[in-house]
Amino acid sequence: MMKFAVKDAILKEPIILKCQSKLRTFFFPCLYSLLFITPFESRAMMLNPLETLPENMTNNQNFSALVPPCAEKRDCTTTHHGIALPDPYSWLRDKDWKDPQDGVKDPDVMAYIKAENTYSSAFFDPLKPEVNRLFENWKNHIPEVDESIKMKDGEYSYFYRQFNKDPYPIYLRIKDAPNAVEEAYFDVNKEAQGHNFYHLGGKSISPNHQLLAYSVDTSGNEFHTLSVRDLMTGEELSDKIENVSGSVKWAPDNKGFYYLKHTDDWHTLFLYYHQVGSSANEDTLIFEEKDKTRSLGMGKSFDEKYLIVQTSTKDDDEVYVIDLANASSAITPSGMTLIVPRQKERHVDVSHHEGYFYMIMDDTGPNRRLVRVPVDKPSASYEEIISHNADIYLTDMTPFKTHFVITTRKEGLNVVSVMNPQTREMKVIPVSDSSYDMSSMENKYEDDHFFYDFSSLARPRTIYKVNLEDLSQEVVKVQQIAGGYDQSLYHVERLWATARDGVKVPISVAYRKDKFVEGQENPVLLYGYGSYGISMDAAFSNRALNYMNSGFVFAIAHIRGGDDLGYQWYLDGKYLKKKNTFHDFIDSAQALCDKGFTKPGHISAMGGSAGGMLMGYIANNAPEMFKGIAAIVPFVDVMNTMLDKSLPLTEGEFLEWGNPIENKDYFEYMLSYSPYDNVSRQTYPAMFISGGLTDPRVTYWEPTKWTAKLREMNTGSNPLLLKIIMAAGHGGGSKRDERIMEEVEILAFFEKIHGLIG
Repeated sequence: MMKFAVKDAILKEPIILKCQSKLRTFFFPCLYSLLFITPFESRAMMLNPLETLPENMTNNQNFSALVPPCAEKRDCTTTHHGIALPDPYSWLRDKDWKDPQDGVKDPDVMAYIKAENTYSSAFFDPLKPEVNRLFENWKNHIPEVDESIKMKDGEYSYFYRQFNKDPYPIYLRIKDAPNAVEEAYFDVNKEAQGHNFYHLGGKSISPNHQLLAYSVDTSGNEFHTLSVRDLMTGEELSDKIENVSGSVKWAPDNKGFYYLKHTDDWHTLFLYYHQVGSSANEDTLIFEEKDKTRSLGMGKSFDEKYLIVQTSTKDDDEVYVIDLANASSAITPSGMTLIVPRQKERHVDVSHHEGYFYMIMDDTGPNRRLVRVPVDKPSASYEEIISHNADIYLTDMTPFKTHFVITTRKEGLNVVSVMNPQTREMKVIPVSDSSYDMSSMENKYEDDHFFYDFSSLARPRTIYKVNLEDLSQEVVKVQQIAGGYDQSLYHVERLWATARDGVKVPISVAYRKDKFVEGQENPVLLYGYGSYGISMDAAFSNRALNYMNSGFVFAIAHIRGGDDLGYQWYLDGKYLKKKNTFHDFIDSAQALCDKGFTKPGHISAMGGSAGGMLMGYIANNAPEMFKGIAAIVPFVDVMNTMLDKSLPLTEGEFLEWGNPIENKDYFEYMLSYSPYDNVSRQTYPAMFISGGLTDPRVTYWEPTKWTAKLREMNTGSNPLLLKIIMAAGHGGGSKRDERIMEEVEILAFFEKIHGLIG
């Protein structure tokens, strides 16, 4: 089906990608200790954030002797539905902040952030040898050269290569001709020189392989600038377009392309056509969405005959198509045809195959069905191809010329099948692992084969090439783990926890056999997310590998709010059922104890963004269960964010959390779980909290305010750290080594509090 901005990524950037076929707007998609912090009573009188740390403090001072930063409390109370909401740390939101591009100008706010960063650095100073060791171990798992499989497109094959020493990949191509020499057409390392942050948002090569359109964000605020380069001459053309979303789709004649543009307040509402060589001011507005609660997405059908445009909320989709064969009308507003009108609580993904539009939709049940209509009669009654199944969640379909590749989820695990569209016979790709991740990859419509990648928490990623006719397959790439890797050292299993309401919740678990003793106090790292219908599959990762090598049991709780067990699994973890997400996680932790993996108080937890909200809830409501918590770019100031329509994302988020402005029931329910509003005077676990200064999704003041309130109310002596990354947005640093360092600091934090290091 339509895979916004992903098809080109697979075609020209053949890395292993998992596709979300629907466009969603997220706050996010998807990351210390026996030392003593001075307790609350002795720091209550510290009010001036500019005086929180001595000016001459160095990181070599003894951390336990330091007085932690303590933010000033300033009176601020708002009233909603007759209920007062005190917010004494509201001043930490810079009053002049309108969007991430503004930065932080208030000197008091910046002083407090810097003081927190200095304090966190002081904690890590004695751990530097361990952090450096973990960093080197992590890097040593990465091969000297990592290269993707080559994907053929016309007379070229495209691939990427990244050297261990380089922060970014190099994108290459090679002609399918004798004695051809590979061409590095975009070296991100060279392009990023002079930038502390550099994110390649998207890139697309014209059908004749001569022009490259690419978009770049150099601040982390996700406002991209689109440029065009002549690949024959290396010349950078004059075309420059600001505030694009990143995705670009070329017209078949190579003369121009379609792109999506943000408003200044970060809403994706405009679809434009740009003629190469012209000014952006002359671009044709193809479509404008007037409703700011919606977002635009676009993509080409797999056969590249149609541009598919989708305007969506979390509650519905409306779909238009543009016939790319009609060159004159395709670049005008009149060329758009509505094929699926918006209808509440109906989601649809669309593709095209041999004169039919195929649609995956949830009009007859949450697990979706596959239907089709003739291109010339899009309003005709739907012909059903695959019916709704309460036990099988239909997630994706790729229509090759001769066969369809179908992806489903059954009991929370991905299943890839091949269907003959004439006979409708379905053949399943067999797997034997108990817990794994599996996803299909595709290249060209006419291919007689497709690819899929397969991994588990202990099995490195393997890419298979599958013949569509007889399903014979061959291995084309196995993820290299430098320094050697012995899979037999690791154990993976899948178990089920019983939540407090009787629902069975799956947990993926992995550990090193030589570092695990059943029934003992094994350290556990439990990861969770549970929002936006995003599944957390048990794929191989360097994160899991390094935690297991440090002695942790690594576990993922597949909690409600994701779509791990189907779309209803998502619905049962949103709106007025949101607490199911939190309780599933706590009950999963208890299950790990009950089943002998560890004992209470020896589990640490990690989650980011909306998963950071999860971390905030468990910190407030089950602090005795968890030894440590890492909350990465956490969405924790729920009430103040969801009551503020001036923030660009808030209105769109009403369809995820509810509207507390107009509905008192939602207001009271959110207030009952909002982490910031429910911080209480109690002993909290050791906590590591992070944020990005230019993050447009979870703004920097959310983790900052939350940390300030935790410092005020915490009666214990466990370390409480806040780190704001000064040159990063929602995803952390852009360089590979920066991201690795962020990861290993958290791992060292957990090692310290679990007593695995001195």
